[in-house]
Parts: sequence; structure tokens; C-alpha cells
Amino acid sequence: MDFAPVFKEILVLFIIIFVGFVLKKKGLIDNRLNSGLSELLINLTLPALIISSMYVEIDSEIIVNIQIITLITIGVYLLTIVLSNLLVKVLPLPEDKKNIFIFMIVFGNVGYMGYPVLGVIYPEYGIFYGLFNNITFNVLLWTYGMYLFQSDRKNYSVNPKNLINSGVVAILIGFFLLLTGIRIPGPILGAIDQLGDMTFPLSMLIIGSSLAGIKIKNIITSKPIFMLTTVKLLFVPLIVLLLLRPFNIPDIVAHVTILLTAMPCAANSVVFAKKFNKDNQFAAQGVFVTTLLSMATIPLFLILLG
Repeated sequence: MDFAPVFKEILVLFIIIFVGFVLKKKGLIDNRLNSGLSELLINLTLPALIISSMYVEIDSEIIVNIQIITLITIGVYLLTIVLSNLLVKVLPLPEDKKNIFIFMIVFGNVGYMGYPVLGVIYPEYGIFYGLFNNITFNVLLWTYGMYLFQSDRKNYSVNPKNLINSGVVAILIGFFLLLTGIRIPGPILGAIDQLGDMTFPLSMLIIGSSLAGIKIKNIITSKPIFMLTTVKLLFVPLIVLLLLRPFNIPDIVAHVTILLTAMPCAANSVVFAKKFNKDNQFAAQGVFVTTLLSMATIPLFLILLG
């Protein structure tokens, strides 16, 4: 892989994050607009990107790769859950931050940040394989993720309605088109492709504008944030990289898995913390710092993979 053009394209994504940050600081993006852009992304451009990415010709090699990445993804999430639970027992974390810490280690920004990065590195099939990570992510998010924030865990039960959203519907449509071979008329496919392409700059603007509301002065000396950042951006993806390296796994499958593991903390961390009256300030700081530092760590893992 020629690293220079890949780094250039990723730098473009991070520049757009900075643009979103500046626009929010200048008042050109307010909370209402940011919320509206997020709704637009979740309910229109991201589903369009998913359908567009799954509109590919499949062969025996792709089918095998799908099976491999699904199994590896499940294994990686289980490993991450075990590691994060062990770490909270040995790291000097305040009690009220432990479950949020676990949540932020397990759940990364595999959608808003992950898809654009994969789209840059593997334009043809990167997002396609990344979708199978996202399926596992969504199932765990609305089951184990919700469980982490429950006060009464003994009586907790999964709400099946949470597992159905616009992204899941788009994946189901994509699978239907993939398996049946139905062809979408050219103009409709062109519209879907262009709407999907909007996801990249739109998601970066949303991330940048979301970061603008964080007060930095309390983050610099925060030991829990330092531990979170080190584990999330370096420790866990490095372990996954070392575990996968000895096996004869197709490069694209291994790279997609490792890079999605190296993504910063998911924005859902803040949403869930607010919803269940937990330490949402810690969650917001974690999302901010890991997103900011991922601008250095993602290229680092690209070098290691390259």
C-alpha cells in the first residue's frame, strides 16, 4: 500500500473535523443545526452509503471473507469486553467511572469515523466489510451497552425495538439486493451513491462541531482520561493486531478489523451517560480526547499495517 495518498485523504477528513470545530465556535453551527445534521446523517446519508456499499458483485472469495470477518469481529468484541472488565479491577479508576470506561473501550466510533476512514483506504470493499463489524456493534450496543448503565441489572431485559433502526433496515435492503442480484435503475443508483458520499464530510463536520463544546482545561491532568486514551487507541488495537498477525487472514479483513478497533470512543457514550444520569462529563471528555488523538494513532496503525 502506498501510504502517502492514503495519509493525504485521511488528513482531508481531519481538516473537515477542524472546519466543523471552527464553525461551531463561530456560531455558524449551533446545537439545533448539529442535531439536525445528525438526524440527516443517521436517517438518510448513512443508510444510502450502506446500500451503495453493499451493491457489489459477490463471489466465493467475498463470501469466505464475510464469514471470516464476522467470526473475528465477534471474537474481538468478546476479547475487548473481557479486557476492559479486567482493567477496571486493576486500574485506579473512581467507582462511578468504571462502567463508562468499559463502555468507551468496547464501543468505538465505527460509523461516523470508521466508514470514512475505510472508504479512503479501501474504496471498493472497505465499507462493505466494515458493515459486518457494525452489525455486531449494534447488537452489543443495545444489549450489553444498555446493561452496563442499569442500576437494577437483575431485572434488566433487552427491548427488541432498540435493535431496529435506519442502519439495520439499510443493511437488510443491501443484503436483499446482494443475494437476489436485482439491479437498481441508473438514475436511482446515482442518487443513492451521491447521497452516500455526503456521509464523509457530513460526519466529519458533526464530529468537529461536537468537540467544540468541551472545556479542555480539566482534561489535561485527568488520569482516568489518560488511561482511557492509552487503552482505547493503543493497547487494545495493538493486541488485536498481534493476535491476528500469525494467522493467514486476507489483508483487507485483518486491516478493517484492526482499524475499526483503533477508532475513538463512540459518541453514544455521552448519549447513554446522559440518559441514565451517569458521569456524562467524563464520557464527553473521553470522546473528545480519543477523537483528537486518533488523528495521530490511526495513521500510526496504517504504517504498522502497511
